[in-house]
Order: sequence, then C-alpha cells, then structure tokens
Amino acid sequence: MAGLKIAMINGIMPMAGSGDGITEYAYSMYLQLKRRNRVGLVYAIERARKNDVGGLIRINSMLSTQVKRAAREEYDIYHIMNQEVGFAAADLKSTSRSGKVVTTIHDISRFENGLHRGALQRAYNAMIKRSVSKAIKNSDFLIFDSKQTMREVGKRFGTVNGAVVNIGIDKRFSGKMTRKRNEAFTVGYIGSFAHHKNVAMVLAAASIMKNADVDFRIYGAGTEEGSLAAFAERNGLQRLTMAGFAPESRKVQIYDSFDAFVFPSLYEGFGLPILEAQARGLPVIIYRRGKIPDEVRKYCFEAEDEAHMAQIIEGLRENGYNEKRRKTAMAYARSFTWDKCAKETLKVYAQVLGNQ
Repeated sequence: MAGLKIAMINGIMPMAGSGDGITEYAYSMYLQLKRRNRVGLVYAIERARKNDVGGLIRINSMLSTQVKRAAREEYDIYHIMNQEVGFAAADLKSTSRSGKVVTTIHDISRFENGLHRGALQRAYNAMIKRSVSKAIKNSDFLIFDSKQTMREVGKRFGTVNGAVVNIGIDKRFSGKMTRKRNEAFTVGYIGSFAHHKNVAMVLAAASIMKNADVDFRIYGAGTEEGSLAAFAERNGLQRLTMAGFAPESRKVQIYDSFDAFVFPSLYEGFGLPILEAQARGLPVIIYRRGKIPDEVRKYCFEAEDEAHMAQIIEGLRENGYNEKRRKTAMAYARSFTWDKCAKETLKVYAQVLGNQ
C-alpha cells in the first residue's frame, strides 16, 4: 500500500548509529516507508540519556505539543514507534484528527519484577507503565515485535487489537564474511550492562574457564559496569577484556572477531544482537530461563547456568560449530529484513484503514 501520509512519532529523532534499538527501528522504518509514502517525523529531542526520569519528563512535555500540532495536518496514519511514548495515543484521541493511531510495542519489561534496580528506575518504570497503558487503551491498532510480547500484553491487559510484525537486522550484517582465525578461541558479548542483561553469568563462566585457552571480549556500558569489573579483578580473569561501548559503525567487524557469541539476557522483547551474530555465522549461547522470543531463540544453544555455558563453549572450541547448523541459522537470521518489516507494516496500515 503506497501513497499514504504517515506521521512517525518517536521521543528521540530517528537516526542511524544511535546505539538504541528502538531509535534504530524508527530510523530503518522511516527509510523504508518514505520510498512510496509521505512520511513526516514527529519527535521531541535529538538525543536523550537512557532511563533518565528528567529527560523522559522533558520528552513527554515537548512531544505532546508536537503531536497535537501534527494532528491538525490530517495524516492517514499516526504511528507511535514505541511504547515508551505511548501517552501520545491519548493526546491524539483528544484531537479532532481523522487518521488512525498505531503503536508499536517492543516489550513490556517495565512490568516485570526484578529486572530493573534502584529508586530512579522504579520511578522511570512507573512512568513507562502509564504510557504503555495509555497506548493500549487509546490506539486503533497495536504492532508487536514478537508473539511473546503480544501474549504478555494479552495476559496483562486482556484482548487487544493487534498483530505481530517481526523487526529486521541491517543489511550490512548479511554482507561478505571477514572473519580471521584468532590465536585463541574468542567468546564475545555486545550489549548493555544493565542488570537484566545478566552479563554476570558470562563472567562467571569465564571464571570457570580461566585456565582454558579461551579469551572473553565484552563490549558494553551501563549500571553494572563497576560490579562486573570488580568481579573480574577479584577472580583474576586475565583473559577477559572489558572493551567498552561498541559503535554501530564497527559492529560487523567486532562480531567477526568472535568465535562464539553469548547473550544470557533475562528478558528481551526481541533480541536483535542474537540475529546479528547468527547472520555473521556465529554460534549463539543464551540463558535457557531467559524470556527470549521463540522467533529469535530458535537456533541458539541454551545454557542452564554458568557451568553449562562453560561446557558449551568448551564443546565449540574442541569440536567446532556444526556447518549445517551454522548455515541454517545464518540463513534464518538473514531472513529478518527491514524491507519485510516495512511491507508487513503497510499491510497493517491497509487493514486499519479498511482497505483489506
């Protein structure tokens, strides 16, 4: 479906290289949808600190004004790109606009107990929970990244009018392989050091394997950074490197420096790093009890605990990654594209507008 006038609403300006998955989603969808449609960007600020209560309050105030202004321009679709600014659905409902409101819900992790720590996080979570509730109540249709998120929203809020549209990985992850053989088997991680990412499990596995011919290279930043560094020093992890933040521009090169990828998150709305790593031909190890959508965990190795993770790593080091499984997982991961995501999103628009 082409020729629509779409207002794409996000708290932060959609941009490449932000390091934020939701912002990358908004940017990738903007590039895809603007090819055949008139897409207007409605956003509050260019950049914001993650999980910053003051920043979120500022975004809420500024975006509310922008959204009400956009309502007067009579778009066909007002697409709120993430649940964290879902309050905009209520702002739109209060206006006299004729277009339909669609909200993408990437996850409802803020409703999960124990994932986020600290008083400021509790305050931030409370604001996001209100925003998600407003999106669900006031949107004409909801888009979910995964079946898992759709099920969780249904359990918590009852029957919802929505559909699953899987997100994509950037085409650069499907490019030519550049991997070079490492002197030692190298296990890598790329992501946040927030509590729910469970990076401590990786370091615990590294501690078990500290006498093996295995290097661990950990990329990221976040609230757990200090405690992770202290654990590494306390346990004498000489073969573990805390490599800092991984720039988007270098991610392919970084993935290609690994022999295996670990991503033991306790909760993911989708889990793009898993697919990115698999698209580069890497075996991926996740935490079996983590909430990872079925669409993404399909070809992962699943570790029961840090000892089992160490055992899986040792098996890969000794025996290699089964070539048939590698090719199958790589092809599957590369099938998640932004082009497909955009086409499925346009089908949603058609359904919402009554053209299907």
